[in-house]
Amino acid sequence: MADVFISYKREDKPKVENVAIALQEVGFSVWWDDRIRPEGEWDAQIEREISDAKAVVVMWTPRSVQSRWVRAEAHNGQERGILIPAKLEPCDIPIAFSLSQTADLTDWGGASEHRQWRKLLVWIEDLVRGASVVTETGASVAAPRRGTFGTTPDGDDILDGATVTSRTPGGSCFADGPDLLPLRIIPAGSFVMGASANSPGAQRSEGPPYVVSFEAPFAVGVYPVTFGQWDALTVSTSLEHRPADNGWGREDRPVINVSWNDAVAFCDALSDQTGERYRLLSEAEWEYACRSGSKGPFGFMDPVGPDAANYDCSQSFDGGPVGEPLRKTSPVGNFPSNGYGLHDMHGNVREWVADTWHDDYIGAPDDGLPWSAGHSAMHVVRGGSWLDAPWLMRSSARGRGAQGDRAPFIGFRVARDIS
Repeated sequence: MADVFISYKREDKPKVENVAIALQEVGFSVWWDDRIRPEGEWDAQIEREISDAKAVVVMWTPRSVQSRWVRAEAHNGQERGILIPAKLEPCDIPIAFSLSQTADLTDWGGASEHRQWRKLLVWIEDLVRGASVVTETGASVAAPRRGTFGTTPDGDDILDGATVTSRTPGGSCFADGPDLLPLRIIPAGSFVMGASANSPGAQRSEGPPYVVSFEAPFAVGVYPVTFGQWDALTVSTSLEHRPADNGWGREDRPVINVSWNDAVAFCDALSDQTGERYRLLSEAEWEYACRSGSKGPFGFMDPVGPDAANYDCSQSFDGGPVGEPLRKTSPVGNFPSNGYGLHDMHGNVREWVADTWHDDYIGAPDDGLPWSAGHSAMHVVRGGSWLDAPWLMRSSARGRGAQGDRAPFIGFRVARDIS
């Protein structure tokens, strides 16, 4: 009895053989039809082997999706709750299996660190250990292993990013490695972006308000990128800039003195390291994540005060309390999180986003994508900083800077696409 039964179309044998060998090298026993004994009836052997296997891995290609035998074997695995779909080439997966999580090996090339390959191994391991989950269709498929890399300050498990898909619940926290920055899944939805002219502290650039809709979830860094994360990436990648910390400390303080160009370079280096697409948030994504369902000036309970964020709290907002400002950055996570579990969306450091600057929202895209047309040398910053008055760190407040500017009050946080 083999751990894994591989279902495939004969024309795809060279690619399938690479998968079978790689699975055997990591310790799984594998059966595929190159092992049919001449003296036996081939259909009887296939039926016996698929019945005894602990996991049925179906290799989808433009050829296998047309094969009634491959579809029958996939149905067998699906009905028994042991189906693991994998895509070897771009193709349209049959509708009966389209809601199952699928490992995309179209660009795998045999690399052991490939994210989708790791995901496939996790699913097989869980099935071999007897775990399964149910899809939206009611069919059982392999269960992602929900291992953790520790917990956030809010007490939430940090999941292995290899198990995260677009169906992972909004608010879940994950990381793409035990030493990499944690992210939270922001659910799909709609919100009103900007502020009306009569809102406290509102500026002309924050209007007119308009509805933005997100059709798919996305992930956002729980904190602004820290010096510790920046410095670690300079060791393991070609990232070159060594930003100064102004004598305030590094490690868990937000990185400062980084330009928009530097922030993009960090995202590119992190993408190369992890195999996932990291990027700056669009301005609409930033405000949606910051508001976290709130409609007032801030993403937390009003009024804003010294216990809510790191800003120039010597100034009052709308009659709120005042205090003694820190006058420098503070370690990330020192202040309460918002409704989506994100820290420091208000204050500490302003954050670069992907969009170029526009004087208002007339003509802005309503799908949440970056607004990149316009004066490309100026980019938007959001959130306010340790030196800013409270009105500058409202959810809708906007600032700008040249893409080469480096300042001790500007940092950034990352977004990551979810497939």
